[in-house]
Amino acid sequence: MGSESGCGRGRRQRAFLLQLVVCVAVLIGPASARITEQDEFNEPNYPRAFETVPLAGPFEFPWSIAFLPDRSILVTERAGRLQLIKPGSPGLEVGGVPAVVSQNHSGLLEVAVDPNFAQNETIYLSYVHGTKASSTIRVMRAKLDVSDQKLREQEVIFESAPAANTRLVGGRVVVMEGYLFLTLGDRWQPERAQTLSGGAGSIIRIRTDGSVPVDNPFVSVPGARPEIWSYGHRNPQGLAFDTRTGRLWSHEHGPKGGDELNLILAGRNYGWPVITHGLDYSGHPIGEGRAKGGLEQPLYYWTPAIAPSGLAIERVGGITVFWIGSLIGQSLIKLEMDDGRIVREERLFRNELGRVRDVRIGPDGLLYVITDDREGMLYRLEP
Repeated sequence: MGSESGCGRGRRQRAFLLQLVVCVAVLIGPASARITEQDEFNEPNYPRAFETVPLAGPFEFPWSIAFLPDRSILVTERAGRLQLIKPGSPGLEVGGVPAVVSQNHSGLLEVAVDPNFAQNETIYLSYVHGTKASSTIRVMRAKLDVSDQKLREQEVIFESAPAANTRLVGGRVVVMEGYLFLTLGDRWQPERAQTLSGGAGSIIRIRTDGSVPVDNPFVSVPGARPEIWSYGHRNPQGLAFDTRTGRLWSHEHGPKGGDELNLILAGRNYGWPVITHGLDYSGHPIGEGRAKGGLEQPLYYWTPAIAPSGLAIERVGGITVFWIGSLIGQSLIKLEMDDGRIVREERLFRNELGRVRDVRIGPDGLLYVITDDREGMLYRLEP
């Protein structure tokens, strides 16, 4: 998977045609085992006018975008920098960021803004802590002093266990109504995703003060990590709430194929590595097949893999739209869901911007993306 410079491309082009792919409806509900593979369909090209506006950069492998109430934008760089982008001004590096382990796909990962930031000035950071050989995933809560561009009152409110290497770390965060959800990858040890004692390969749920909610599904299970909300995940790099329905959605990397979009429900087992729609990198089957009783099926999956990263959800008319960044496909993917079924897929910006690492919907209702590159860029997409 090569990287390309988004900076040069952004300066050379202000408007260009998007490519999109239309896929036949996937006739399933979230728990159905009848899934249609994306690569079974033809991929006709349809032109659509769109303008990409470069806002800031270049950044060194940016990972996450978040918006402050004044429409300033926070951008994380995996090397351990947090940038504050104010309207009409160049980026300012925020001080007080914790030390991180930056190797493979690890480093400073998510930045999430508390919904009550105007009152409490609180943000949350996920990052990899420790050494290259032995690291954990931490979540820090801190006060952001916008005037001084500095973090204050830092407090670690979660740390994964046990320590592991720096691969398949997950790291996406969403904050909703006093709760914080965090994705944790299996750390290249698939069997850990089927155990409840450590939390690898899971999505966790804590309160924003770090305490564990008493209604979490495994609080009363002996030996289980009480923060776990769901498990059996491989490497979830997208996490978002549908604010209209209150449902939590995530997507994750499969192995060789089998990337998934899942509706996340409390206490459910999403199957990895017992079942998967992908193959081992050697080409051999993994686990017990594609389906097994008691294990969840994805709403949608991709083979070949797209390496999804970043997730935003909006309602357009009567359709739910998922916006998903694609690293391998170097594109922005749009999925349309009607009545619980994916009825359309489009692939935008294929090989135009580069590897799309994160996608968000801004306060203005427009899409914002960052590209995964040594000179990654922040773009606003204007129709």
